[in-house]
Amino acid sequence: MQKWGLRAVAFLALLSAWAFPHTDISIYSVYNKRQRQCEHHQSSSCSVFSLSPVLSEVPQMTLLCPLFWTEFKGHCYRFFPINKTWAEADLHCSQFTVGRKSAKLASIHSWDENIFVYDLVNSCAPDIPADIWMGLHDHRQEGQFEWTDGSPYDYSYWDRNQPGDGIHTDSEEDCVQMWYRPSSARRSWNDNTCHRKFPFVCKIPSLSIH
Repeated sequence: MQKWGLRAVAFLALLSAWAFPHTDISIYSVYNKRQRQCEHHQSSSCSVFSLSPVLSEVPQMTLLCPLFWTEFKGHCYRFFPINKTWAEADLHCSQFTVGRKSAKLASIHSWDENIFVYDLVNSCAPDIPADIWMGLHDHRQEGQFEWTDGSPYDYSYWDRNQPGDGIHTDSEEDCVQMWYRPSSARRSWNDNTCHRKFPFVCKIPSLSIH
């Protein structure tokens, strides 16, 4: 094995010791973008593809994602097919760390990223309609939406007549979900009451090695 390869393997071994102190994840993998990974759990609706830890050279940079996470344009994503309130989901995401950065509910900044998140969910739950929590909210000021990861609110894909903020209900709707409907390829957004429980997608910056 080349010296670079030995150093990389040693680096990954050391990295695994501290990258995920709150989880049982202990290795990193580089995934082909065509692969769709989902949480290893007992539900039959979600299956895990072959996960062979590998380090692959990319021109100028190698991007690393944790096991069960999928890389897309410098970030790692993971779909959790478990129902939690919006706050519970964001707390669950924060248990996963890369270096000093913690995962948050996914922020979306382009049409391509919106499609990617939808397809990630579809790869794990292809036949199950669901509403998916993401990190957008207007807790602090009504109508002023922001992402939990602090990134700019520079893209949106609201469904017709949304955001509604409780127009048709008695409760405030301060948290945002993506409508996932396999039969119609519906990828639009809707604000909802934060105490409702839905599956969710977490996002964290990938680790880059130059």
